[in-house]
Amino acid sequence: MITLSSRRPGRRGSLALALSVSVLAGCQESAAPGNEAAAGNAAGAQTAVANPCGTYAPVLQAERLPEQTGQNEIEQNCTAWRTFIALNWKADPAKPGYPDPNADPASFGTPGDMSAKVWESYLEASGVFDTSAPLKGLWQAKRPAVRTLARTSKFGSLDLTSITQAGSGNHWLTNQRGDVTYYEILMNQDEYEFISHNALTTAAGQLACATQPGQKVNGTLRGGFNMPSGPQDGWDDTDCKGNITNYGQGVGAIEIKAAWTPLPADGSLNYRYKTAIAEIRDPTTRSTRTVTVGLVGLHIIRKRFPHLPWIWATFEHIDNTPDEAANGGFSPPVLPPNPNRRTSPGYTFFNPTCKPASDPAYRCVHNAPPTPCLLGSTQCQPYNAPMQITRINPVGASANSVTAYAWSLLPARSVFNYYRLINVQWPTGRLVVPQPGQRVPLSMGDPMPKGRAGGPGQIVANTTLESFQQKSNSCMDCHANFASIVMPGQTRGRDGLRRVSATAQDAPAPYGADYSFIFLSETKR
Repeated sequence: MITLSSRRPGRRGSLALALSVSVLAGCQESAAPGNEAAAGNAAGAQTAVANPCGTYAPVLQAERLPEQTGQNEIEQNCTAWRTFIALNWKADPAKPGYPDPNADPASFGTPGDMSAKVWESYLEASGVFDTSAPLKGLWQAKRPAVRTLARTSKFGSLDLTSITQAGSGNHWLTNQRGDVTYYEILMNQDEYEFISHNALTTAAGQLACATQPGQKVNGTLRGGFNMPSGPQDGWDDTDCKGNITNYGQGVGAIEIKAAWTPLPADGSLNYRYKTAIAEIRDPTTRSTRTVTVGLVGLHIIRKRFPHLPWIWATFEHIDNTPDEAANGGFSPPVLPPNPNRRTSPGYTFFNPTCKPASDPAYRCVHNAPPTPCLLGSTQCQPYNAPMQITRINPVGASANSVTAYAWSLLPARSVFNYYRLINVQWPTGRLVVPQPGQRVPLSMGDPMPKGRAGGPGQIVANTTLESFQQKSNSCMDCHANFASIVMPGQTRGRDGLRRVSATAQDAPAPYGADYSFIFLSETKR
């Protein structure tokens, strides 16, 4: 086991603040809708719950991302919730990526609070790769007050000039109100500075970085396509050439994948969602409208020494789906108790009373992937047809115990009483240092849980981000095997994905992009 100590003095000194950064219940909520006073203490936290986390426990305060991330399941789950709170803290209006030290903990998750949270002050990946805008100084640029959401697939922004040409791999997700789910992919300052410093927004720049010979740093060959993981004792981040370089806040590269779905126009559900104002594009008509959207899923992906194959944590809203049961049935999963949680209005992506006769699109089949309606197609589903999504891999006892403790820290009215940790996947093996010239597949560092289809362990999947892949592979399987830079012979499709054309069978595998798909999905030239 690798033991981490505090960062040595002089290396991006620590902040004075301690800055750190889903399965419907068995309907065991205690208070009825419309009776918030009955839902726990009006301004305070819940009844005390035993701390299962020790020193890794989440805290309700403005803090930087936790320095140490844990070495076992319970520590990783605790760090994930600590990270979730830190990232959902109100952002400092003057410093993107930092929490507001003046924000009152009692206001954490106040319903209707549209102020940007720390992760919302990160940069959208498509904006970083926008060749029409200057890359330098982008981090300091003012963020738009209203987000524009045009993604209906987490793998890339759809070109909806012609809906009939949407790629078959682009599966969308439609809620029970007939609205599609939209996705954001964001990066923190550390990752942005690695990309800008090394000129990685073009295919040529990525290839130049991946093929650098590198150099020895403290006896280890460093350089190449190796994103920052945050300086620690005996460890330094480097650029593509292997030179020691400091990036951003020194917390390691972070990517956020967020899933948003439109909420009812009357605001009746706003009290239980992290909300935002967004301009969304209808995938059929291409018309736009401004709506309130609610966060339904959140991936937090962080590279942090010594976990160089990254750490993958995922959260969901508790109203998303039921659990899959035997013989095609379903069951409401049991949530940890929470006296501040109000009665659920129903599942967002599942209809318990679905009848095949009234569901011509999916015939009530669980987790059926959609097929775009191409010209002349008869076997397809329209974008506004509601889906029947269930959770195939139930949430484990460890994640539930940490969620119970995190909920006990929250204000009674906080919207985050309605979000839960689903799972964390992390590398457990010996320190794996990415090497210059490394090609996919990359090492997964003996991840836990294993999560490979047909193998031991549990697949880590989010029902809003991997709705139709819950039986296939976990996060690390896909990212380790297929996340690469843009290579010669790869062309950009109309759905935003890169495709290999006319590649010889004996051609070498592409160079790895350090477990990140954004280079494949976002590179424009």
